Amino acid sequence: MGSKDFKRMNLLDLKNGVCAVIAEKSSRDLIVSCTEAFALGADLVELRLDFLEEDFSIVEILKSVAGPTLVTIRRKNDGGRWEKGEETRLQILHQAQISGAHAVDLEVDCFHRFSKSDNCIRILSYHDFSKTPDFIHELHKEFESHRPELVKIACLANSNSDFAKVLQLYKNANLPLVAFCMGSIGFPSRLLSLRQDGCPWMYANFSENLVNAPGIPLFKNLISTYPVKNLSNETRVYGVVGDPIGHSLSPAIHNACFKDLNYPGFYLPFHVSVSDFSQAINEFNGIPVEGLSVTIPHKERAFKIASTSSDLVKQIGAANTLVKTNVGYHAENTDATGIIAAIKTKLGDSLKSMNVLVLGAGGVSRAAVFALKNAGCNVKLTNRSEERAEMLAVDAGVQNIPWSQRGNFNSGLLVNCTSVGMHPNKDDSPWDSKWFTKGHIAFDTVYNPIETRFLREAAEAHAVTIDGVEMFVHQAAEQFNLFTSLKAPLDVMRRTVLEKLRSKNN
Repeated sequence: MGSKDFKRMNLLDLKNGVCAVIAEKSSRDLIVSCTEAFALGADLVELRLDFLEEDFSIVEILKSVAGPTLVTIRRKNDGGRWEKGEETRLQILHQAQISGAHAVDLEVDCFHRFSKSDNCIRILSYHDFSKTPDFIHELHKEFESHRPELVKIACLANSNSDFAKVLQLYKNANLPLVAFCMGSIGFPSRLLSLRQDGCPWMYANFSENLVNAPGIPLFKNLISTYPVKNLSNETRVYGVVGDPIGHSLSPAIHNACFKDLNYPGFYLPFHVSVSDFSQAINEFNGIPVEGLSVTIPHKERAFKIASTSSDLVKQIGAANTLVKTNVGYHAENTDATGIIAAIKTKLGDSLKSMNVLVLGAGGVSRAAVFALKNAGCNVKLTNRSEERAEMLAVDAGVQNIPWSQRGNFNSGLLVNCTSVGMHPNKDDSPWDSKWFTKGHIAFDTVYNPIETRFLREAAEAHAVTIDGVEMFVHQAAEQFNLFTSLKAPLDVMRRTVLEKLRSKNN
């Protein structure tokens, strides 16, 4: 079925659509990728002709594409690769408009040269790859005054307030609109836009080799992780905040559970810097984000910013979970639950009088120290920063060992609560291999990769090992229960995280 069979289709009638962006170097590869994208469920494809490195015929390409097409030729000064001349570019776009394309992407300086067509919509687009300008609302209104069939606005987010500002455009939109922020900070806005009235589709990059916009999701990852087709303004929003956040598997496991239980929610990764944390939480409250998982480096800040906290959180002084209430966010700590569950799964129920050394003094470390002490263990801790370690030791009433002397702990439970060894720094370890003995039980709270260097070297010394997956699953399950008041399907969580980790390592 060729694109001519879709001639009557109005792309503006789409809801929760996914536009697969096809950026290839040859016409043949472009056509093959289009076929694959439609087979995998794309609603339309964007043909990024500026990536082609050969002469081409847009007429022949359109004849060969079996589905709705959006034709784009982005100039170099607009963030694309086109350098062959403006008149040539406009001629190709005109030819596309009359030869079966369902949409053409146009900039404001050339929009007046394209007449309205019954079969091909005109997208008036704006891109800023450095920032989200303060005048974005005025620009949106000015673009609408040109009367295109759809307005597209894409700006780089340098803070979470940037993407919140762009999402506000939908409230006053009189024409169909696709507005989002680029970059890792802006990623959530791509999906949140689909909850807005008047947004027909979002963009996803089909090729792994050619990236055409910062922060754009890979098509196969998007459709396998997020419930794109089920999003509406009634869908409840959850997420994880951290810096960095791209490695997190929390979106995959929580969204898998929502799907398994047919729950109307979806879960996003929010990239939040230390300096942006307080402002970001305010923005999330307004979306609203119903619940947040909190990871490095924000766990202590989450406790301080919460309106209310559980007794355990107050004891630990750090939170990994924020749940929205009528008075703000309530703080909980499910790391403690996950740590004890992971250890008991391997060692059995009795932890009383076990000797423990906790490596690190951050948020996870605080949870581990208090949880293990409450379980009856003899806990010591060590951290590269002596001052930070001493503060935690005083708070918890445990002994602090100097970092340089940690190797003297030659038997017992050794818990790595640092981020050392986490993806992508897989070759790092907080423990020298020569210090391991068969009297150690090595527990790494890092779950990506499954087997860290810390665990691998412990196993080589015939020590018992406990990976971070079980802790991750149990703490996430408790978060899910807090978010939804439902019982998390542990088997779904465990299967999802293992599948994702193994696929990353293959």
